[in-house]
Amino acid sequence: MKRTVLLACLALPLVALAQGASDQQPAPTSLDELRKEYERIREALCASRARAAAVGQALYNAKLQIHLKYGTPRFQAVPRATIRLDGAAVFDDTTGAIGTNETVRFDGFVAPGKHKVTVRVDAEAKDDTSFTSTTESTFTIDVPPRRQVVLRATAKDDGDMGYSFPKSQRGTYKLHLDVEVESAELGNAAKK
Repeated sequence: MKRTVLLACLALPLVALAQGASDQQPAPTSLDELRKEYERIREALCASRARAAAVGQALYNAKLQIHLKYGTPRFQAVPRATIRLDGAAVFDDTTGAIGTNETVRFDGFVAPGKHKVTVRVDAEAKDDTSFTSTTESTFTIDVPPRRQVVLRATAKDDGDMGYSFPKSQRGTYKLHLDVEVESAELGNAAKK
């Protein structure tokens, strides 16, 4: 019994190698044969891309759009802001853009279902940059099939620590992240 299994284990790779060698076509020798081979490969590549696109569309038939802004840029600078989707970074900014504009930070197709979003904002007081804060929140959203979910997040520090504490030895941090989430049909979401 052991010999039969051993022979089968040794023979299978040889059979596969022989079959693979018979499937290969001889190398083209003329320019016309090379062109035909190129066309055949190109058609196969196009067909595989079309299949991959169809599979991707079936798997990822939902869309997520994330907006992030900083609500108190007059008093604090934002040296870094990041957004992670299911643990993967989808936005990383070290220029303070969330304090200066409200553009989309992530826009992409995702698998329908629940996803974890993590928003982290590092801020420092403009009056005294030694007063820093980090706001990080993680929450779950649900992206239904054939829908677009728009997430609008605003990070803020309504406190006065960097301004007030050096003068009066009193101050506050009032850190928070507000998030609004809404869903629309995928075709109608782009019109809003």
